Amino acid sequence: MSAGQSFAENTDLLYKIKDEDNIIRNMKPSSLFFIWFAANLTIGDFAVGFIPVSLGTPVSYAVAAIITGNITGGALLGIMSMVGAKTGRPQMALSLGPFSKIGSKILAILQWGNTLGWLTVNLVLASFALHVIFPSVTFLIPLLSVALIVFALAYAGHQWIRRFEVAMSVVLGILFAVISVRYLIHAVPIGSYSSGSISPLAGFGITLASSFSYIMAWGPYASDYSRFMKPEEKPVKAFLFSFIGGSVASFWIELIGVAVALSAMSYLSNPASALAYFMGRYAALGMISLFLGGIAANAINLFSNATSMGTAVRSLKGKRALILGAIVSFSLGIIGYGNFYSFYETFLFILDYWITPWLGVLIAYYFIYARRWPGTTVKPFSGVLAYAIAVAVSIPFMSPGAVFEGPLAYYLGSVDISYYISFTLALVLFVTFNSRRAVPYDGYTKPTG
Repeated sequence: MSAGQSFAENTDLLYKIKDEDNIIRNMKPSSLFFIWFAANLTIGDFAVGFIPVSLGTPVSYAVAAIITGNITGGALLGIMSMVGAKTGRPQMALSLGPFSKIGSKILAILQWGNTLGWLTVNLVLASFALHVIFPSVTFLIPLLSVALIVFALAYAGHQWIRRFEVAMSVVLGILFAVISVRYLIHAVPIGSYSSGSISPLAGFGITLASSFSYIMAWGPYASDYSRFMKPEEKPVKAFLFSFIGGSVASFWIELIGVAVALSAMSYLSNPASALAYFMGRYAALGMISLFLGGIAANAINLFSNATSMGTAVRSLKGKRALILGAIVSFSLGIIGYGNFYSFYETFLFILDYWITPWLGVLIAYYFIYARRWPGTTVKPFSGVLAYAIAVAVSIPFMSPGAVFEGPLAYYLGSVDISYYISFTLALVLFVTFNSRRAVPYDGYTKPTG
């Protein structure tokens, strides 16, 4: 976006691009509940529940962290769904306003990497579950099977993904309800669980970051689906259905993860094997739950992966982008299959570092700047500068597993709060940088008032 391009002009550009995409906005707001409910009934959420148990975090601290993480992360998902409902644009194209064309393309590439990472994570985890059912086959067969099913769903398009997610919200809801009932019947007493060597506060912080990161990481996908909502519907409905569907499912499955981890302490390194042990004679039922959950999540991942690539590289759209994402994630799945779980916690942390300040700038742009100064000019590079400063300031607070520990994170007992700092600072800085109203004037930007 040029220095003299106003918010209103940029919004017109967004709608022009939308019309070129020729999308049909006929989706009911309630469909967003089923999309995000099914997408979070997955082995990825389930694996998050293993993190506090592996750290020896007291159960009360773990539950409190999971509740807090899902409320805050789910709220960001809901807010981004509102933006899609308002503009009718895919998520990464929304960065055009505050970050300009170059900045939005860079962020689209980062989101492509984000979706690629989740494609690989869920591909491997779903393949773990399938391999438990068919242990005699080589691991390549489960990997390829999952990859092909996901590709077929994403290739069929948004409408088929939406139908599949609605069906999976029912099927997976029933399957995980059976797992929940089994735990209530065969629960391991909490008293038999001994705390680990790290402090309860550190365990709380790591669990909070992991839980928050998992559901918040859906934020860059949100408008890819809410943009199909009927334009006459109130955007707040997009928030409510996305927030409730995502948060309830994620909270529930993470708690199941904690419960199963407590019941299968010797299998903490492999969530699929732990669930199989816990389910006993009904192990196949548990594996089917994890397998279908991985498919449900990855159908959304691959669809948004292709959308992000299409934003970054206009010549790589549609099926070309789908094929590229499927091939690369399958290749990474082969590499990461034998050494997966030790990297999961670090992967979740790294997501926080780039996504949260990006969301902070977008929220500042669409919910504060556009309301206070409609029709005025965004100052050049203000979005990029707010983003960069926010990330830089948050570095001392970072503690991504064994990779790095900032000095202030060390002082806080290894509790990573960098993502909250970067989000808040990016939002405040963007509004501050653009606090003086400006209007286009003879090709230049003339400050007023």
